[in-house]
Amino acid sequence: MSREIEIDMKSETRSQAGQAQLPVNFITIGEVEPEDLKVYIRQDVYQKIEKFSLEDTSKEVGSILVGDYAEELGKAHVIISGFIRAKHTDASASTLTFTHKTWEDVYQEQERLYPDKKIVGWQHTHPNYGIFLSNYDLFIQENFFSLPFQTAYVVDPIQGLRGFFQNRDGKAEKLKGFYIYDEIGKPVKIKQTTQKAAKPGHRFQIISLVMICCLLVSTISLAFFSVSEHGRYRDQLSARLELETVKEDQERVISDQAEELDQLQSSLQEALEPEKSVSALEDLIQKLESNEITLEQQDTVLTALKEFLEKMEEGGAGSVSFLPYEVQEGDTLISICDLRLLDYESYRQIICAVNGIENPNYIMPGQTILLPVFYEADNTSED
Repeated sequence: MSREIEIDMKSETRSQAGQAQLPVNFITIGEVEPEDLKVYIRQDVYQKIEKFSLEDTSKEVGSILVGDYAEELGKAHVIISGFIRAKHTDASASTLTFTHKTWEDVYQEQERLYPDKKIVGWQHTHPNYGIFLSNYDLFIQENFFSLPFQTAYVVDPIQGLRGFFQNRDGKAEKLKGFYIYDEIGKPVKIKQTTQKAAKPGHRFQIISLVMICCLLVSTISLAFFSVSEHGRYRDQLSARLELETVKEDQERVISDQAEELDQLQSSLQEALEPEKSVSALEDLIQKLESNEITLEQQDTVLTALKEFLEKMEEGGAGSVSFLPYEVQEGDTLISICDLRLLDYESYRQIICAVNGIENPNYIMPGQTILLPVFYEADNTSED
C-alpha cells in the first residue's frame, strides 16, 4: 500500500560534522565494533524513551533524536542528548508515518527546547515485533536520515529489546552495541546491560512455536477423543447385544403366546356356532398375524379368551353364538351389554377381543359389533 511521505529536513542537519566533545563517562551496551558508527545516548534520555515507549503498546509511537555529532580519527560519532515526541502521526500496530503537521511541531519544539542541537536520527517502537527495520522503515532511513551520523533507534517495549541502526554503503545495518553516558561524576546505572539479538523473523519464530504447541495440544486432545470414542463404541456394542437378547426373548414370548392363542381359538371355535363365529375369529387372527395388535393387546386377548372359556365351562352353556348389533347414536358398550342382558365386566374383554376394539369407551354409530349369546344345554335324557 503506497504512503504519502512528508518530511522536510532542515538544511542545517545536512552540514559537515562538528567538533562536539565526546563523552568520557559511559558504559557499553553490547559489543561496539571498531568500524561501526559510535552512538552515545544520555542516561536520562534513554530512560525517558523507555518510559515513553511503554505509554501505548497498541500501536507504534516515535520521536526525533537531537544532539551532536563529530569525527575522530576518521570515525563518525553521534551524541544523543534529547528527543522530541512525534505528534500528529498516522500510526497502527505495525506502521508509523510522520505527517507534515508532525514535522511542523518537531521544528517548533527544536527551536524552543534544543536551539543549538541538530536532528541526528529518529526513534520508533515495534510492540512485540522485535528489533528490525521494515521496508517502510528502510525507505525513511535511507531517504531522509541518510547522513553517516544519523541513526534509527528501535524499541520493543513488550519484549524489552532495543537497538540502533547505522548507515553504511547506502544501506541501514543494525549495530551490535552502543554507549549510555552521563556527566562526569554522575553514576550511569542501567538495569539491563545486555542486548538480545533480534531479527525480522523473530515474530514468525514465535508464531511457529505457538502453532507447534497448538498442534501438540490438538494431538493430545485427539488421542483422548479416540479413547473416549472407543469406550463409547464399546458401550454401544454392549447395549446393542442386550437389545438383541431382549428382542430374542420377546420373539420367544410372542411365539409361545401365538401357540397358546391358536389352542384357545380352536377351543373357542368348537364352542361357537361356526356360521356366526368364523368371520370374527378370522378377523382377529388376521390382526394378530399382521401385528396390528400389540404385544400388550395380545395378552389382553389371551386373558379374555381364557376367561370366556372358563365362564362357558362354569355356566354349563350348551352353545354360544355371536350375533351382530349395529351401534346407535348415544350407545355405549355398557348400555349395549345391559340391553342384551350381558354383564359388562364379565364379557368386556372378549367382546373387545372378538371385535378388535382397542378402547371400549370409543365405539362409533353405524359400527357393527358381535355380541355373545348363550344357549342352555339340553339336559333332557331319554327314558
